[in-house]
Amino acid sequence: MADDWEMAQKCGGFVALVSVAALILTGALVVHPMLQGSTLSYRPTACTTAYSYTDGGETCHCGKNCKSVARCLVVMVMINNSSSPALLVQSEEVLRVSDECSLYYCLRDRDYMDRLLEEFQDTYGQQGQTYPCLYNPQDTQKVLLERIYDEWSIFHALFWAGLIFVLFCCCCLCVPGGLARRQQVKTQPAQQTFIANESGLG
Repeated sequence: MADDWEMAQKCGGFVALVSVAALILTGALVVHPMLQGSTLSYRPTACTTAYSYTDGGETCHCGKNCKSVARCLVVMVMINNSSSPALLVQSEEVLRVSDECSLYYCLRDRDYMDRLLEEFQDTYGQQGQTYPCLYNPQDTQKVLLERIYDEWSIFHALFWAGLIFVLFCCCCLCVPGGLARRQQVKTQPAQQTFIANESGLG
């Protein structure tokens, strides 16, 4: 029983570690960014590019012992026959790192950053181009090209990690009782044999 219980403890500890790590990661990578700058209220519309230009040039940190020169692309668009252009932002990830860029990069490979900006500008930054986007009815100064996180993202992120944690708790409650019953079943024949032998000797 000791060996079985030790193995169950190791398995339970591993499952607990995985579930806690999953909850922390999903909270940091999905839930927190979404709640920090929620885009659930954004509504679909059509964007038409007014103009675009590249900006940036400031020094940025791209990792441990890594410095680079940031790349920033600004794409201004018109929505819903508005009189003033709005800033097009690629996704929530860009919203987190920059308030003034449609696309922002700080990478070690500067040529690669230039290619990424050029591809984005060719696709969305040419004057007169029209494409689907998302806008906030409460604030039309910025529009979103694509939404990465939605209600289902939060549901799946929390549900599966929570399910693993619940299963771990169930194992903690059920495994000790099961092992005890198993040990009891093993000891009963031995006790009966011992009683029988005593009766025969008597």
